[in-house]
Amino acid sequence: MLRAKQKLTGEIVEAYYANKSQAPFLCPDCNDPVILKTGRTKINYFTHENPIACKFATGESEAHENCKFQIFKALKQHPDVSNVALERPLGTNRPDVSAIINGVPVAIEIQISSLSLDTITHRTIEYARKGIYVLWLLQWTPELNSTRYTPQMWEKWIHAAYFGRVYYWLEGLLVASYHFDPHLKSVPKKSWYSADGEKMTGGGYTHRSKRYRTPVPDKTLNLVKDFAPKERYWWEGNGLKVPDAKLFMQRD
Repeated sequence: MLRAKQKLTGEIVEAYYANKSQAPFLCPDCNDPVILKTGRTKINYFTHENPIACKFATGESEAHENCKFQIFKALKQHPDVSNVALERPLGTNRPDVSAIINGVPVAIEIQISSLSLDTITHRTIEYARKGIYVLWLLQWTPELNSTRYTPQMWEKWIHAAYFGRVYYWLEGLLVASYHFDPHLKSVPKKSWYSADGEKMTGGGYTHRSKRYRTPVPDKTLNLVKDFAPKERYWWEGNGLKVPDAKLFMQRD
């Protein structure tokens, strides 16, 4: 976690700007003690003394912590963004980063480890109820340069929810937009002879892969300049269900 509460003052502090002389620290959600971890090669972060006690103490990866901090820092520096916060509780949700972007309340959820579709759907519904526009954001991977890619189930859900787009964070405020095309597998033509000497042929066609997709890059976008709020109405298809939602996505 990247924020904590000073026990003596009750002030919320970000790990990046905190130092151990400000201890003791408490979790803003469960009020249990947390410890500031610092290092030369990793960004600062807080960890629970007893991680089992807090429902938010799930143990995020270094990549996840770094991604959300870099987005937070870039948003803080932009003149069209205000009220930026890390891990701010918004009802039952606690987005990685939240802010007012061009007057729009936005929650940014950075999806690196796999969440269940039920969890993603529930959070999306809760944001819509509160009038908050959500951006489900993933971290870019070199695997997207391949013509054959296996999207996770939640990537397929995001692709469906955002009208055939998935957004991958690159650096700062830069985001790559992708869509998934069907991956066609070629079955070569071949011939053989049956037991009675008759010549047989087969193959010579392509079929659509059930497992793979072809990732197609679209544009590199700026989170502040190129994104806007959009209403999304309920949709169901291909085994996926997308609820009514308020989405933060690229402008039409």
